[in-house]
Amino acid sequence: MVMSKEEKIELASDPDTPVETLIELSRDDDEDVRIEVMWNDNIPDEALINLKDLPYIHERLEFIKREGIEFSEKLILGLADSENPFVLRLVAYSDMCPEEVLRKLAGHESNHVRIAVAANPNTPSDVLDMLADDKEEIVTRKVARNDNTSLETLLKLAEHDWHMIRRCVASNENLPERILKKLSEDTDGNVRYCVAGNPKTPVDCLIKLSDDRFYEIRINVVKNPNCPIEVIKKLKEDEVDTVRNRAEEAETEKKD
Repeated sequence: MVMSKEEKIELASDPDTPVETLIELSRDDDEDVRIEVMWNDNIPDEALINLKDLPYIHERLEFIKREGIEFSEKLILGLADSENPFVLRLVAYSDMCPEEVLRKLAGHESNHVRIAVAANPNTPSDVLDMLADDKEEIVTRKVARNDNTSLETLLKLAEHDWHMIRRCVASNENLPERILKKLSEDTDGNVRYCVAGNPKTPVDCLIKLSDDRFYEIRINVVKNPNCPIEVIKKLKEDEVDTVRNRAEEAETEKKD
């Protein structure tokens, strides 16, 4: 039986439509029908894969993520060759994204996709090493923050000319103490701020940073879980009320 466009749209939008029918309608020649399938609350993975190149399909996928639904590996593999870079970005951000897909997407022309690969905690270190030299500075920043980034690459990025990259390195909890100590003396306050907030920063660095001329850095020292009680007490007498208030909160937290 041949259905009219109106009948197809009605079926495509009905949440009670059987999964097999939605999959079939997701292959329909009429884009309006496929769009209705795309927004059906019960759309199956196979239908989403069929619609992977539909305009604005990434908006539907983003909605699914916001609902707290993780992409299945089947869906990720099916979406991995989409022509839509915003779909690929969502794939690359997923914790379920397989290594082979991350490796493939690391060379994608879209910086949105490479940013996602660089940020994914499952991206292999050799891929991150390559992305550390990406032409887009924001990709390098994501590499600097990634826990999988090799020590060799972190050491290289800690010497980078651009302070925003050094700042990201300073936030990485895998840094050895000697590098954190060096970055704690960085000429840029943004870098010192991140060192002050890094839970791996040694106590002697926190003591020194507690006298930093920027009050934001002193606040981050107080917020650091390793901040010594004597530093907290000292900062309760700070000239800036925001620092004093945070120090009082930190002292209460220590007592609790």
